[in-house]
Amino acid sequence: MGWTWVMIVCLGVVGLDTPASAQSVMAYVDRNPVMADETFQLIVETDQASSGESPEWHILGADFDVLGTTQSQQTSIINMRTTSLVRWIATLAPKRTGAVTIPPIAVGAHHTGPIQLMVNEPNHIREANESQDIFLEADVDSHVPYQQGQVLLTLRLVSSISVQEGRLDEPEIDWGIVERVGKDVSYESARNGRRYHITERRYVITPQQSGTQVIPPILFSGTVQDGRSRGTLFEELFGNRSGSLGRDPFKTSRSIHRRSPKIVLNVKDLPTDLNGRFWLPAKTLTLTETWSGDTDKLQVGDSLTRTIVIRATGQRGEQLPELTVPPQPIVKIYPDKAKTQTDFDGKWVVGSREEKYVLVSTQPGTVRLPAIHVPWWNIETSRWEEASLPAKVLTVLGTLQPASSAKIPATVPAPSVAAVERNRDERDAPMPANFWTSDGSKAFLWPWITGLCFTLWLVTLVAWWHERQKRNGPAQELAKKDEGKFESERKAIQVVKAACLEQSAEKARTALLQWASFKQEGRPCRSLGTVERILSRPVPDHAAISAAIWNLDRTLYTRSAEQQVWDGRQFWETVKPAITAKPPKSRKHEEELPPMYLH
Repeated sequence: MGWTWVMIVCLGVVGLDTPASAQSVMAYVDRNPVMADETFQLIVETDQASSGESPEWHILGADFDVLGTTQSQQTSIINMRTTSLVRWIATLAPKRTGAVTIPPIAVGAHHTGPIQLMVNEPNHIREANESQDIFLEADVDSHVPYQQGQVLLTLRLVSSISVQEGRLDEPEIDWGIVERVGKDVSYESARNGRRYHITERRYVITPQQSGTQVIPPILFSGTVQDGRSRGTLFEELFGNRSGSLGRDPFKTSRSIHRRSPKIVLNVKDLPTDLNGRFWLPAKTLTLTETWSGDTDKLQVGDSLTRTIVIRATGQRGEQLPELTVPPQPIVKIYPDKAKTQTDFDGKWVVGSREEKYVLVSTQPGTVRLPAIHVPWWNIETSRWEEASLPAKVLTVLGTLQPASSAKIPATVPAPSVAAVERNRDERDAPMPANFWTSDGSKAFLWPWITGLCFTLWLVTLVAWWHERQKRNGPAQELAKKDEGKFESERKAIQVVKAACLEQSAEKARTALLQWASFKQEGRPCRSLGTVERILSRPVPDHAAISAAIWNLDRTLYTRSAEQQVWDGRQFWETVKPAITAKPPKSRKHEEELPPMYLH
């Protein structure tokens, strides 16, 4: 009986030990609180991980950027008992400040507990004193822009050390349109006795909502040399240093993550005295016209081309209004399709809209083309102004040739034979009453009947041909349009290939953006992120494409001496299956639908 109680007690001790050793999953951070411009590590540990299980990191995407993950496993044997511990480490960068909750993370059937993290505002005073080796600046040309006006955002990566690789995120806002303008500019500058390498990137933001709006911090991630020696081999193998074998034996590399400061804008609303006018905020606006010929020597039937150009500083070409030209009595006006264009002069976007009209004079007289007025809002003086073209008077010379309308009388007197012979224009002579009484007259009538029948046959043939062309015209035009579209896309692909084989990262980026614009039915592509999404559609496994695009974007942010390491040939071999893939025919109508949101 005694031995029985001893066995029960021993089994109870073992049973109490089992839950403690069979803990499911736990998570913790390496420090708390953290700064908004810094990164921290989230560690997830478990002793019950099955093969292939890993944390579901995607749940962190709402509040954090997951910059990288690692995994390690530790196995130990103590008193003939084997224990195994699996550890995952994720490097995270906060997206916002304040109290942030790290949600429970699933690892197989188990979940971690939530973690409360405090994210403090970054210490930009330290950056203002330029005591860091590398930091990111951001500024705008105006903190109080108008709705649908222009905001020029300039990002500057300022570094006093060599950047081995890096990537800058695109601005993400939901209250306006963001467009990257110009090319990246690199230059050297001295600040407080230190020499810095500066790379600038610029964006134009068009606010679509008034009120207080925020440009959130933008993340730069990269790798730099910290200039420290690596120490002894013993320290590398058993110490706590972050280096690894196989790299530069004299210097170590470290990952850096910098965020730009948050920028707050106060977007002005539309003025109250709009009164039905087209809202057009700009720095300058001009209205010009040209004529293809002399407007003072216009004859009946002549044609002239009138070209009107609106040019505005601070507006895209797509934002400029359509002009209204009313019809006129003695001239017919045929408008052509308008052409828009947007340029960048280094500080402002300059948009233009060109409209052409063909005027054909139909009768003599004088016509007065009315003046054209385009009201616009001067953002520098905060008042309404107006660009205009004066009225134009056209004088059409010549005479109008009325259509002949000869009538055959019901009864006509019979002319004499001598009178008929003296009249050479027998076609205009009236028919005699006894026209059918002479055999010779019958012979004279048959050529006219034959000619009339032949003319009617020709008219019928022309009408049939015209109707057929009318029916087949849209199909032929669509076929020509598709053929031209595929030919343009094929040429764009050849440009991408040539840039890659030339080993030029900058040309490859430009060519890829041009190709992506064709794929978006002419809508301009502004970022490599959009290119990556388009390339990933036709291939099932797009991990290699994402890595190739990321490597290209990172290469563009390195110094010119280091850009030579980009392998354009390997890049082309990676993206070639996706860029040359044909869309499946069964989903043709789905693919022709434009996306709901433009990128």
